Amino acid sequence: MRITNSMMITRTMRNQNTNLEKMNKWNHDLSTLTNLHKPSDDPIRVSRTLRLESDISMSIQYKDNIESAKSWLEKTESAFNEINSVYQSIRELAVQGANGILKNEDTQKIAQEIKELKNHLIQIGNDTYLGRHIFTGYQTDKKLLNDDGSYNITDLDFKPINTDPLDPDYNPANLSSEVIKYKVGDSQHIDVNITGDRIFGALVDPDNKPQLFVDIDNLLTALDKGNHEDASASIAKMDEQLKVLLQVRGEVGAKVNMIDVMSERMSDVNVNLKDLLSKTRDTDVAETQIQLVTAEAVYRASLAVTARIIQPTLVDFLK
Repeated sequence: MRITNSMMITRTMRNQNTNLEKMNKWNHDLSTLTNLHKPSDDPIRVSRTLRLESDISMSIQYKDNIESAKSWLEKTESAFNEINSVYQSIRELAVQGANGILKNEDTQKIAQEIKELKNHLIQIGNDTYLGRHIFTGYQTDKKLLNDDGSYNITDLDFKPINTDPLDPDYNPANLSSEVIKYKVGDSQHIDVNITGDRIFGALVDPDNKPQLFVDIDNLLTALDKGNHEDASASIAKMDEQLKVLLQVRGEVGAKVNMIDVMSERMSDVNVNLKDLLSKTRDTDVAETQIQLVTAEAVYRASLAVTARIIQPTLVDFLK
């Protein structure tokens, strides 16, 4: 086959462009720090990269949810600590007031102090987190308690729980069923709220008052009348209520501890996912630099050869 000057130039230019494309490829990988630029580069690794990026995005969201849940629970725990402290103080005053040797004047002073502590309990019961009431179930825009200690939530089935399915008044659910859940994993949720009826009790009063405030009002009535026997009887009821408060407080504390463990685990998961993503798509800088230098040397050599082939002309030959 006859080799013409045009054929040599065409083939040389094609090879030169091929070398330039290789050098550009390694340079692009190095500048972008990834060797996956389109699905056709490696369909399997591209698919894995998209999945890992999605998992990382979800893990970040779960981490944010965990932190939000922790803040809510810590706020609740703080409120519980205060409720427990105030209720303990009321019990101690009840013990003093039940003492039969006190004068009526002293008993009235104790009753007045209990009234102040009762008002403080009402304020804690209406506590909020980021503008949302923490003890009112789903209705976080409403306060839980009125100024007299009665429940402010009137459009819920707030009757005492009746768990006997054979009873005509069977009522297994009330505010306690309104549990706010945060999604903290692919198949994990955590309850972040404690509803007010678990703290202050279900309704036992026609005036919409829960058990805890009914007991305090009975204590105040006994003290106002100087009835030390009724005041003594109220202490046993308060002890039962304290047991409930301590039980629910322990539940909140356990959730806070669990949240801390979940937060650490989610941080580890996020680090592992990012490491796996880096191994899947990121450029090996050292190897790519070697390949780029090699491709550049080949390209320069091709330029030198091309210059020698294209340079001669008919005029040069006649000279």
